[in-house]
Amino acid sequence: MSLETDFQRHCELQGWTDPHQRGLVAVSTGVDSMVLLTLFTHLPVDQRPHLTVVYVDHQLREQSRTETAFLKQWCAQQQVPLVMTTWPPAQHPKHGLENAARQFRYEFFATQLKAQQADWIATAHQANEQAETILFKLLRGGQLDQLTGMAASRPFHGGQLIRPLLPFTKAQLRAYAEQQEIPWFEDVTNHELTASRNRLRLQILPALRQENPQVDQHLLTYAEQLRTVLQVTDQVVTQRLNQIVRQWQPLVVDTPQFLAQSPELQDLLLTRLIKLTAPALATTPAVLRECRQLLANPQRPSGTVDLGGEWCLNKSYATFTINQLKNLRQNSQEVFSFMVVLNQWRTLGNGWQFGCFTTDVTDDLPQQQVVALTAEQWPLQVRPWRATDRLRLANGHHQPVRRALINAKVPRDARRQVPVLVTAKGEIIAALGVKWSVLPPRAHTSNYHIKLQHESAKGEQHE
Repeated sequence: MSLETDFQRHCELQGWTDPHQRGLVAVSTGVDSMVLLTLFTHLPVDQRPHLTVVYVDHQLREQSRTETAFLKQWCAQQQVPLVMTTWPPAQHPKHGLENAARQFRYEFFATQLKAQQADWIATAHQANEQAETILFKLLRGGQLDQLTGMAASRPFHGGQLIRPLLPFTKAQLRAYAEQQEIPWFEDVTNHELTASRNRLRLQILPALRQENPQVDQHLLTYAEQLRTVLQVTDQVVTQRLNQIVRQWQPLVVDTPQFLAQSPELQDLLLTRLIKLTAPALATTPAVLRECRQLLANPQRPSGTVDLGGEWCLNKSYATFTINQLKNLRQNSQEVFSFMVVLNQWRTLGNGWQFGCFTTDVTDDLPQQQVVALTAEQWPLQVRPWRATDRLRLANGHHQPVRRALINAKVPRDARRQVPVLVTAKGEIIAALGVKWSVLPPRAHTSNYHIKLQHESAKGEQHE
C-alpha cells in the first residue's frame, strides 16, 4: 500500500477525515511537516477537513526569511490559508532557548485554535521521534506512564492536538517527499549537539541501531504493550478507589480498607489519590513507602507525611486525607478566645458555636451539659487549651486535657482547635466537644445550660 492510502485509513480510524471539521496544520517547512500538509491536501474531497496552515518564524537562523517566503508562495499556489507570526529576537532568552521557542509556538497554536474555531491542530511528530521520546523519558526518569510516548491525540485548549504521522518512520516520509518532489528545508540546528535531544538522535540511537537495527520498533512495541497494561491497571485502580474512598470532596479515605490491599496496589492507589488532589505533585517510591509505613503503624494513630510542594498526607485514626500544609496551619489557629456572655451564642471557629444559658432550652442537642457554678467562678472564659490544663475526674483525680484529646481519638492536627471553658479561678470545666470535668459539690450554686452546635444547625432553626 502507498503512504497516502495508509495515512487515509489511519485518519479514518481516528476520526480526522470529516469534511465538516476545521483543522490547523503546524508547518515548519521541514520534510515531516511538509509531507503532513501534502497528505492532508491529497485526501479525497469528501474526507478533507477545512485546513489552515499555522507557522512560526522563530528567527533563529539566517534562512528563516527564505523559508517564510517559500511557505507563503506554496500555500498561495495550493490555495491553503496561512496564518503566521514571528518570535522577536528581543524575546529570545539566553538559556533554555529550545523550551522557550516551544512555549511561544504552542501559545500561538492555542490562540489560533480559538481564533479559527478549529477542531484540532496537527503536528508532524513521526515514529522515530516517538522512539526518541520514549528513550529520552527513560534516561531522564519520571512516571511510568510517560514511557508510553506521545499520544495520537490529546486535549488542547478546547480542541485536540493530533499527531497523524506517529505510525510512519522518517524514512517513509522522506521517500514520499522525494517521490512527490515536495520541497522542504533542512534545519541546520538539528545537527548541533548542544540540545540533549539532538545528541540522543545523532549519537545514542545510531549506536543502539548498530547493536540492533530494530531498536526503534522494539521501543514502540514496548510502549504499546505498556499502554495496554496501564489501561487495565487504571480500571482496577478506579474500582478499588470506589471501595476505599469515603468522601471525595473533601477527600477522605478509609485506612483499614486501604491497608487491606496489596502493597503494590497501595502504591498505585496512593499515586492516583495524590495526582487527583495535586496533579503537579511528583510521587517518588520513597514518599509512597513512608506513607504506607505511617498508615500501617498502629503505634501512630495520627501523623503526617510531607509530600512536597506544600502538600501532606494526614493520617487520623481510621481515615486519611491529602491536604495543603498551609490550610492545616490556618485551621489549627482558628480558635477563638472570649469572655462568656450569658444567653448569647458565640462563634468558636471551625463552624461551631457556643452558648451558656440561665434557663433550660428545648433544643435536643447532643453537645449540651448542665453545670452548677457559684458567683465566685464567674466570669467564664473560652480559650485555647494549654499544656498545664487539667480536667477533674469523678474520683477527684485530674487528667491532662492533652490525654483526654488523645483518648478521644482527636486527630493531632485538630487538637489545637479544641477550646476549653475555664472559670474565673482557672478551673477547667470542659474541653468543649470532647470531655467535661466532674465538678465537686458546692453550696450556693446556680445551674447553667451550656450548649454546642454547628452554625448550620443554628441557621436551620431560624428558617
